[in-house]
Amino acid sequence: MQTWRFLNDGAHDGATNMAIDEAMLLGVNQGTTPPTIRVYAWEPPTVSIGYSQALDSELDIGACMRAGAGVVRRPTGGRAVFHAGELTYSVIAPSGTSPIGTSIMEAYSAIADALLAGLRLLGVEAELASVVPAARGRDGGASPPCFVGSGRYEIVVVGRKLIGSAQRRVGRGMLQHGSLLMDSTHEQLADLMLIDSEERRGIVRRLLRSRTTDLSALLNRTVGFEEVARAVMSGFVEAWGLKLSEGELSKDEIEVAQMLATEYDTAS
Repeated sequence: MQTWRFLNDGAHDGATNMAIDEAMLLGVNQGTTPPTIRVYAWEPPTVSIGYSQALDSELDIGACMRAGAGVVRRPTGGRAVFHAGELTYSVIAPSGTSPIGTSIMEAYSAIADALLAGLRLLGVEAELASVVPAARGRDGGASPPCFVGSGRYEIVVVGRKLIGSAQRRVGRGMLQHGSLLMDSTHEQLADLMLIDSEERRGIVRRLLRSRTTDLSALLNRTVGFEEVARAVMSGFVEAWGLKLSEGELSKDEIEVAQMLATEYDTAS
Protein backbone atom coordinates (compact mmCIF):
# COMPACT_ATOMS: atom_id res chain seq x y z
CA MET A 1 0.00 0.00 0.00
CA GLN A 2 1.35 3.41 -1.00
CA THR A 3 1.72 6.16 1.57
CA TRP A 4 1.19 9.76 0.49
CA ARG A 5 1.50 12.90 2.58
CA PHE A 6 -1.68 14.84 3.35
CA LEU A 7 -1.51 18.53 4.23
CA ASN A 8 -4.50 20.34 5.68
CA ASP A 9 -2.82 23.68 5.21
CA GLY A 10 -5.46 26.15 6.35
CA ALA A 11 -5.81 29.64 4.85
CA HIS A 12 -3.09 31.75 3.24
CA ASP A 13 -2.93 34.76 0.93
CA GLY A 14 -2.85 34.10 -2.79
CA ALA A 15 0.90 34.55 -3.29
CA THR A 16 1.67 32.11 -0.48
CA ASN A 17 -0.81 29.51 -1.71
CA MET A 18 0.57 29.51 -5.24
CA ALA A 19 4.16 29.60 -4.00
CA ILE A 20 3.60 26.53 -1.80
CA ASP A 21 2.09 24.57 -4.69
CA GLU A 22 4.99 25.50 -6.96
CA ALA A 23 7.60 24.80 -4.27
CA MET A 24 6.22 21.29 -3.88
CA LEU A 25 6.13 20.81 -7.66
CA LEU A 26 9.78 21.79 -7.89
CA GLY A 27 10.58 19.52 -4.95
CA VAL A 28 8.88 16.55 -6.60
CA ASN A 29 10.86 17.21 -9.78
CA GLN A 30 14.08 17.22 -7.74
CA GLY A 31 13.11 14.12 -5.75
CA THR A 32 12.93 15.92 -2.38
CA THR A 33 9.14 16.21 -1.98
CA PRO A 34 6.98 13.11 -1.45
CA PRO A 35 3.71 12.56 -3.32
CA THR A 36 1.35 14.97 -1.58
CA ILE A 37 -2.32 15.89 -1.41
CA ARG A 38 -2.86 19.39 -0.01
CA VAL A 39 -6.10 21.19 0.86
CA TYR A 40 -6.24 24.90 1.64
CA ALA A 41 -8.28 28.09 1.72
CA TRP A 42 -7.67 31.75 0.83
CA GLU A 43 -7.37 34.75 3.15
CA PRO A 44 -8.05 37.35 1.96
CA PRO A 45 -10.38 36.18 -0.84
CA THR A 46 -8.33 36.28 -4.03
CA VAL A 47 -8.81 36.39 -7.77
CA SER A 48 -6.37 34.11 -9.56
CA ILE A 49 -5.74 34.41 -13.27
CA GLY A 50 -4.26 31.78 -15.55
CA TYR A 51 -0.57 31.59 -16.37
CA SER A 52 -1.01 33.12 -19.83
CA GLN A 53 -3.81 35.59 -19.14
CA ALA A 54 -3.32 39.29 -19.73
CA LEU A 55 -4.17 40.89 -16.39
CA ASP A 56 -4.84 44.35 -17.80
CA SER A 57 -7.61 43.06 -20.05
CA GLU A 58 -9.20 40.77 -17.46
CA LEU A 59 -9.54 42.39 -14.04
CA ASP A 60 -10.63 45.72 -12.63
CA ILE A 61 -7.79 46.15 -10.14
CA GLY A 62 -9.50 49.11 -8.49
CA ALA A 63 -12.63 47.03 -7.89
CA CYS A 64 -10.49 44.23 -6.42
CA MET A 65 -8.82 46.68 -4.04
CA ARG A 66 -12.13 48.18 -2.95
CA ALA A 67 -13.48 44.68 -2.28
CA GLY A 68 -10.39 43.73 -0.28
CA ALA A 69 -9.61 40.94 -2.75
CA GLY A 70 -6.08 39.86 -3.57
CA VAL A 71 -4.87 39.14 -7.10
CA VAL A 72 -2.39 36.44 -8.07
CA ARG A 73 -1.29 34.61 -11.20
CA ARG A 74 -1.56 30.81 -11.05
CA PRO A 75 1.27 28.56 -12.23
CA THR A 76 -1.42 26.71 -14.21
CA GLY A 77 -3.60 27.76 -17.12
CA GLY A 78 -7.26 28.67 -17.37
CA ARG A 79 -9.19 31.87 -16.81
CA ALA A 80 -10.09 34.01 -13.82
CA VAL A 81 -11.39 32.40 -10.61
CA PHE A 82 -12.54 34.15 -7.43
CA HIS A 83 -11.36 32.06 -4.48
CA ALA A 84 -13.51 32.67 -1.41
CA GLY A 85 -16.08 30.13 -0.20
CA GLU A 86 -14.24 27.06 -1.41
CA LEU A 87 -11.81 24.30 -0.60
CA THR A 88 -8.85 24.20 -2.94
CA TYR A 89 -7.03 20.91 -3.42
CA SER A 90 -3.65 20.20 -4.97
CA VAL A 91 -2.09 16.88 -5.95
CA ILE A 92 1.68 16.88 -6.47
CA ALA A 93 3.59 13.75 -7.46
CA PRO A 94 6.13 12.40 -9.94
CA SER A 95 4.65 11.57 -13.33
CA GLY A 96 4.17 7.82 -13.55
CA THR A 97 3.23 7.42 -9.91
CA SER A 98 0.25 5.09 -9.53
CA PRO A 99 -2.59 5.81 -10.04
CA ILE A 100 -1.98 9.14 -11.81
CA GLY A 101 -0.06 7.53 -14.66
CA THR A 102 2.09 9.36 -17.17
CA SER A 103 -0.38 11.34 -19.26
CA ILE A 104 -2.34 14.48 -18.49
CA MET A 105 -5.66 12.70 -19.02
CA GLU A 106 -4.70 9.73 -16.83
CA ALA A 107 -3.99 12.11 -13.96
CA TYR A 108 -7.23 14.06 -14.48
CA SER A 109 -9.22 10.82 -14.54
CA ALA A 110 -7.63 9.33 -11.41
CA ILE A 111 -7.99 12.54 -9.41
CA ALA A 112 -11.60 12.93 -10.54
CA ASP A 113 -12.35 9.42 -9.24
CA ALA A 114 -11.03 10.39 -5.80
CA LEU A 115 -12.93 13.69 -5.73
CA LEU A 116 -16.15 11.96 -6.75
CA ALA A 117 -15.65 9.46 -3.92
CA GLY A 118 -15.18 12.31 -1.45
CA LEU A 119 -18.34 14.04 -2.67
CA ARG A 120 -20.34 10.83 -2.22
CA LEU A 121 -19.21 10.74 1.41
CA LEU A 122 -20.72 14.23 1.78
CA GLY A 123 -23.97 13.02 0.23
CA VAL A 124 -23.41 14.59 -3.21
CA GLU A 125 -23.80 12.50 -6.36
CA ALA A 126 -21.69 14.19 -9.02
CA GLU A 127 -20.27 13.14 -12.38
CA LEU A 128 -17.64 14.00 -14.94
CA ALA A 129 -18.54 16.85 -17.25
CA SER A 130 -19.28 16.57 -20.90
CA VAL A 131 -17.15 19.21 -22.58
CA VAL A 132 -19.15 22.45 -22.81
CA PRO A 133 -17.31 25.31 -24.53
CA ALA A 134 -17.45 28.58 -22.62
CA ALA A 135 -19.02 31.59 -24.26
CA ARG A 136 -16.29 33.75 -25.77
CA GLY A 137 -15.76 37.30 -24.72
CA ARG A 138 -16.93 39.87 -27.22
CA ASP A 139 -15.21 43.12 -28.10
CA GLY A 140 -14.91 45.42 -25.12
CA GLY A 141 -15.07 42.73 -22.46
CA ALA A 142 -12.92 40.26 -20.64
CA SER A 143 -12.89 36.58 -21.52
CA PRO A 144 -15.41 34.54 -19.53
CA PRO A 145 -14.50 33.31 -16.06
CA CYS A 146 -13.19 29.80 -15.58
CA PHE A 147 -16.33 28.38 -13.97
CA VAL A 148 -18.58 29.35 -16.90
CA GLY A 149 -17.36 26.39 -18.99
CA SER A 150 -16.61 22.76 -18.11
CA GLY A 151 -13.70 20.76 -19.47
CA ARG A 152 -13.12 17.05 -19.62
CA TYR A 153 -12.69 15.48 -16.17
CA GLU A 154 -14.15 18.48 -14.38
CA ILE A 155 -16.95 17.66 -12.00
CA VAL A 156 -20.59 18.69 -12.32
CA VAL A 157 -23.97 18.06 -10.72
CA VAL A 158 -26.85 18.01 -13.20
CA GLY A 159 -24.64 19.84 -15.69
CA ARG A 160 -23.58 22.61 -13.28
CA LYS A 161 -19.92 22.87 -12.40
CA LEU A 162 -18.88 22.08 -8.84
CA ILE A 163 -15.10 21.52 -9.21
CA GLY A 164 -12.79 23.12 -11.76
CA SER A 165 -9.17 22.00 -12.09
CA ALA A 166 -5.93 22.80 -13.92
CA GLN A 167 -2.63 20.99 -14.34
CA ARG A 168 1.05 21.78 -14.87
CA ARG A 169 4.14 19.64 -15.34
CA VAL A 170 7.77 20.54 -14.70
CA GLY A 171 10.23 17.83 -15.67
CA ARG A 172 9.07 14.69 -13.91
CA GLY A 173 6.81 16.64 -11.55
CA MET A 174 3.01 16.90 -11.90
CA LEU A 175 0.80 19.48 -10.17
CA GLN A 176 -2.97 19.51 -10.41
CA HIS A 177 -5.02 21.88 -8.32
CA GLY A 178 -8.64 22.90 -8.35
CA SER A 179 -11.53 24.63 -6.60
CA LEU A 180 -14.38 22.81 -4.87
CA LEU A 181 -17.16 25.35 -4.38
CA MET A 182 -18.63 25.39 -0.87
CA ASP A 183 -20.92 28.39 -1.32
CA SER A 184 -21.91 30.94 -3.97
CA THR A 185 -19.30 33.60 -3.15
CA HIS A 186 -17.45 32.87 -6.40
CA GLU A 187 -20.26 34.62 -8.27
CA GLN A 188 -18.86 37.96 -7.03
CA LEU A 189 -16.17 37.60 -9.70
CA ALA A 190 -18.58 39.35 -12.08
CA ASP A 191 -18.10 42.56 -10.07
CA LEU A 192 -14.28 42.34 -10.27
CA MET A 193 -13.81 41.74 -13.99
CA LEU A 194 -12.97 44.46 -16.47
CA ILE A 195 -16.29 44.64 -18.31
CA ASP A 196 -17.34 47.64 -20.34
CA SER A 197 -21.07 47.71 -19.54
CA GLU A 198 -23.46 46.75 -16.79
CA GLU A 199 -25.45 44.77 -19.35
CA ARG A 200 -22.46 42.52 -20.05
CA ARG A 201 -21.66 42.33 -16.35
CA GLY A 202 -25.19 41.09 -15.75
CA ILE A 203 -24.72 38.42 -18.42
CA VAL A 204 -21.54 37.16 -16.73
CA ARG A 205 -23.28 37.15 -13.34
CA ARG A 206 -26.18 35.12 -14.74
CA LEU A 207 -23.81 32.67 -16.45
CA LEU A 208 -21.94 32.09 -13.22
CA ARG A 209 -25.20 31.55 -11.35
CA SER A 210 -26.74 29.21 -13.93
CA ARG A 211 -23.69 27.12 -14.82
CA THR A 212 -22.27 26.48 -11.35
CA THR A 213 -23.42 24.96 -8.09
CA ASP A 214 -21.96 24.59 -4.61
CA LEU A 215 -22.07 22.22 -1.64
CA SER A 216 -24.21 24.45 0.55
CA ALA A 217 -26.86 24.72 -2.16
CA LEU A 218 -26.77 20.99 -2.91
CA LEU A 219 -26.97 19.94 0.73
CA ASN A 220 -29.28 22.78 1.79
CA ARG A 221 -27.06 23.68 4.74
CA THR A 222 -23.86 25.52 5.54
CA VAL A 223 -20.83 23.34 4.81
CA GLY A 224 -17.56 23.97 6.65
CA PHE A 225 -13.99 23.66 5.41
CA GLU A 226 -12.95 20.97 7.91
CA GLU A 227 -15.92 18.75 7.01
CA VAL A 228 -15.05 18.97 3.33
CA ALA A 229 -11.34 18.44 3.98
CA ARG A 230 -12.06 15.18 5.83
CA ALA A 231 -14.31 13.97 3.02
CA VAL A 232 -11.70 14.79 0.35
CA MET A 233 -9.03 12.96 2.35
CA SER A 234 -11.27 9.92 2.75
CA GLY A 235 -12.17 10.01 -0.95
CA PHE A 236 -8.53 9.65 -1.97
CA VAL A 237 -8.05 6.79 0.49
CA GLU A 238 -11.15 4.99 -0.81
CA ALA A 239 -10.58 5.53 -4.53
CA TRP A 240 -6.82 5.02 -4.62
CA GLY A 241 -6.30 2.50 -1.83
CA LEU A 242 -3.76 4.82 -0.21
CA LYS A 243 -2.51 5.32 3.26
CA LEU A 244 -2.44 9.07 3.90
CA SER A 245 -0.01 10.40 6.48
CA GLU A 246 -0.98 13.80 7.84
CA GLY A 247 2.12 15.98 7.80
CA GLU A 248 3.50 19.45 7.26
CA LEU A 249 5.78 21.28 4.86
CA SER A 250 9.47 20.56 5.16
CA LYS A 251 11.98 23.27 6.03
CA ASP A 252 13.25 23.26 2.42
CA GLU A 253 9.73 23.57 1.01
CA ILE A 254 8.99 26.50 3.32
CA GLU A 255 12.19 28.28 2.30
CA VAL A 256 11.53 27.81 -1.42
CA ALA A 257 7.89 28.90 -1.00
CA GLN A 258 8.97 32.05 0.83
CA MET A 259 11.30 32.97 -2.04
CA LEU A 260 8.67 32.22 -4.68
CA ALA A 261 6.00 34.18 -2.80
CA THR A 262 7.93 37.42 -3.38
CA GLU A 263 7.77 36.72 -7.11
CA TYR A 264 4.04 35.97 -6.97
CA ASP A 265 3.49 39.23 -5.10
CA THR A 266 4.83 41.11 -8.12
CA ALA A 267 3.82 38.72 -10.91
CA SER A 268 0.23 39.86 -11.20
